[in-house]
Amino acid sequence: MESTSTDELVHRLSTIPEEMGASACFGAPVERDGHTLIPVARVSFGYGVGFGRGANKAAPSGNGATSGEANEGEGGGGGGGGSSTPVAVIDMTASEVRIEPIVDSTRISVAGITLAGWIVFWALWTVRTIARQRAHTRRLQIQKGA
Repeated sequence: MESTSTDELVHRLSTIPEEMGASACFGAPVERDGHTLIPVARVSFGYGVGFGRGANKAAPSGNGATSGEANEGEGGGGGGGGSSTPVAVIDMTASEVRIEPIVDSTRISVAGITLAGWIVFWALWTVRTIARQRAHTRRLQIQKGA
């Protein structure tokens, strides 16, 4: 990768936080019937850059001797990602400002299902452990009685 394109990539990636200002979190206001509605979102992002370079003038062959071939390496890469989740709507009128939260019912449902699964798992584990302990105690009583 050439140094000019590397510098360009790093520069483009370093401007992401500046571009992710309030406009990424607060949407464009919408005016209707004396109300101004401003959508609000939770925005997150991440990015990474990696580079490499290498050279091996005399590569070893399988028997320990050098093959005499020159190996060279090069590398590079970059990537990023982000997400946006709506969290509220700001409702402004001439007399008041209200913030209406957006409830994510899917997230609540998944959390409830996960909790129910966790409870069922531990209940079955406890019943199984008690049953094994009782069976073990019965075997010992039978052996002592015989």
